[in-house]
This record gives sequence, structure tokens and C-alpha cells, in this order.
Amino acid sequence: MYAALTLTIIILVSSYFLIQTPVTVVSSESKLLQQGQQNQSYIATLTGDNTNTTGVVKFMINPQYYSDNEMYYEINLTNIHNDVARIDIHFGKVGDNGPTVVTLYRNSIFLPSEICCTYAGAEHERTKLFFNGTIFTQAFEFGPLAGSRNITDLVKLFDNGSAYIEVYTNNPDSLSLFNTDGEIRGQITK
Repeated sequence: MYAALTLTIIILVSSYFLIQTPVTVVSSESKLLQQGQQNQSYIATLTGDNTNTTGVVKFMINPQYYSDNEMYYEINLTNIHNDVARIDIHFGKVGDNGPTVVTLYRNSIFLPSEICCTYAGAEHERTKLFFNGTIFTQAFEFGPLAGSRNITDLVKLFDNGSAYIEVYTNNPDSLSLFNTDGEIRGQITK
């Protein structure tokens, strides 16, 4: 009995130190920034009329991995009190309304991106939301990039100032078909 207990303790202690020990593993397929590589990043600051809701969207692209056709993003929303219906990248300059290029989040379907949404459970706590994910070219189903299989096409829109983010929220009083309104938006810049 003492041998089994001792063995269990040794396994638990070993597991603890194994988990707590920082290990750096760099493989040729790592998406992390490695020495000598330069990540590109883009940002959009989101605001709206008649709302105190704000947001920041960050995009990170490593040119070495363009061949993987992916782009990572993080979305942080603050002072949001309505449920988020969807978050889209649109084609358009400042002040223009353009077609959707890619949907980053939609609350009614599971998208191919790695969506992670965190928000507080109680109504009074639900003022901050965080989403993150990866855009893959398979998501280019509609709009000006439909059929594109290269993430650089999206990067070109960002570089030209021809893309913006819009956050749509559920609003039962909305006149739109799906009771959603664009609550905040922002142009994507370097």
C-alpha cells in the first residue's frame, strides 16, 4: 500500500513540475514570430453614432506563412449591451457602405474560423466581449474576393484602405430583415 501511495505521489509531483516547467519548442511549422521574421499587423478602431460601444480589432499576418492562406485576428468590444449578431469585414473606403468580404463571427452558425467568444453571464457584467480566430481563404465566399484562394488579396484591401469592420447587434426594434443593426464600425489601417 505504501509503495502504491509513494508511486502516486511521485507521479503527481512529476506531473506538476512537467506542467510548470517552461519549454520552448520551435518547429519549422510554427506560426510564432521567429528571429528575422517580420509580422504585419493591422488595426481597426470601432465607434458608432448614438452608442457608447467601442471596439478594437487587430489582425496579424506573417508573410512567411502566406502560403498557408491564413490571418489571425482578435476583437475586443467594450460597453456592448446587445447580443452580437455578426462581425463582418466589408469592402469600402471611409464613409462608404460596401459588400461583405468575410464574416468573422455570426451567432447563428459555426464558421470555419476558430471562433472563441467570451462574455460575462450576468446582464450587468456583459459589457466586454472578446473574439479571436483565424481567417482562411475558404471563407471568401461572397463579395469582391469570392473565389480567391490567396490571403494576400485581403491584405491588398487592407493596404489600400479599402476594408472596414462592422459589428451588428440584435435589436428587436430594428427595421432590418433579421432585426440586426450595424452598431459600430472602423476602417482597417496599418
